[in-house]
Amino acid sequence: MNKKDAEGYFEKYRETLQQELVRLASYVRLFRRLHERKADRLAEMNVAPAFFSTTIDSLFSAIVLWVDKLFGSRSERGLLNLLNFIEQNCIIFDIKELKRRGNYPDGNWMLQNREPVTLESIQANLNRIAEFKPLASFKLRRDKFQAHFDKEYFFDRSKLHEDAPLTWADLEQVVQLGKKILNSYSADYDGNMYAIEPINAADVDHLLDRLHRQNEK
Repeated sequence: MNKKDAEGYFEKYRETLQQELVRLASYVRLFRRLHERKADRLAEMNVAPAFFSTTIDSLFSAIVLWVDKLFGSRSERGLLNLLNFIEQNCIIFDIKELKRRGNYPDGNWMLQNREPVTLESIQANLNRIAEFKPLASFKLRRDKFQAHFDKEYFFDRSKLHEDAPLTWADLEQVVQLGKKILNSYSADYDGNMYAIEPINAADVDHLLDRLHRQNEK
């Protein structure tokens, strides 16, 4: 792949991964928010219990599947594949290429104090993924329940929770891990960084609070 094609591929890859990370962040935020609002809006949720319980279950399945798609070794266009692409095309992250793309003059602040993208720095990100222990729980849940029913867990859901525990922190941190890796190379490429924030995260609050005010009347 020549340099021009590699740049175009990275820009498209970066944009698409950003969209999928935002999707995951939105799933996580809404899933947690619905659980939190049970504390003060359970009566409102019970107006349509089938909708809210099904939504919560569906969101968790989506979270598990999206984490596996973004971080799994079998995913053909996830973060591991991105790191492999970057390893094969390190030249486009060279500071000289950043200077050319941004048309920066010598001494511009954008060119100062930048760590080069190296095989060692790429390996460090691969290690971050490999050492993030909750990924094993996401993978087990995906393989043994969310994507396929495994006989070991089909009749014993408590065993699934024991063998593949997940916490709220795990769900938040997996989003942050993806954000950190993507942004590190996006910043090296042209200085752009993504917020990776959920879209319309407060919508469910508006809905539940409006219904609560109506019930009070």
